[in-house]
Amino acid sequence: MKFFKEIKEILIILALIVFFRSSILNWYLIPSSSMLPTLKIGDHVVVNKLSYGLMFPFMEKRLINWSSPKRGDLVVFQGPLREGGQTILKRVVGIAGDTISFTDGILTVNNKPAQNIQDMDRSILKDIGGIEKSEDYNIFIESGFSQYPHKILRKKMGGLSLEESKSWVVPEGKIFCIGDNRDNSYDSRFWGPVDEKSVYGRALFITYSTGDQGTWPNLRNDRWFLKLTN
Repeated sequence: MKFFKEIKEILIILALIVFFRSSILNWYLIPSSSMLPTLKIGDHVVVNKLSYGLMFPFMEKRLINWSSPKRGDLVVFQGPLREGGQTILKRVVGIAGDTISFTDGILTVNNKPAQNIQDMDRSILKDIGGIEKSEDYNIFIESGFSQYPHKILRKKMGGLSLEESKSWVVPEGKIFCIGDNRDNSYDSRFWGPVDEKSVYGRALFITYSTGDQGTWPNLRNDRWFLKLTN
């Protein structure tokens, strides 16, 4: 009987952990460079699943809505099923009714180009992980369409955003999400606006981060409990 009692207690604890992760807080490991310089490969990000509503326990579906993603939010969502339905993290740049385009490589929301001020401090590009060459990019502080400014990367020469000539109108119930690494991100520019119902939550902060400098993975000591500005 003691054995079954212990098993029962373990199962209850596991159920509570699963409930907590499915409805309140979860975490997401950054697998690619698409969100540089904001997020690096190896960042472990905490996601608030109560940001926009209450998630149904043990299912990635929202039971109650009380808010919607805003421009500038870092959101985690289920990607398009035709692309494999992977869990993705991107920045919201457009909400329902917005027209999104690029003007000479600069994000334009409702015909108003975002402000881009070049950041000469390149220290954030140390140990970025992956195969990106930091010397190929400039860092800009982008503002004008969201509550807080944030940093983005753009290629020094050419690049996806500079060549982009399309414009998109965001339908009702949708959001337009792209990566902060504007010239190396697979996002709404390719597979279209994201259904708000597929959003799991908003990224809050980085708990810790592991880089790949040297033979063994190393902890990035400057990224412990780093708050993310949305």
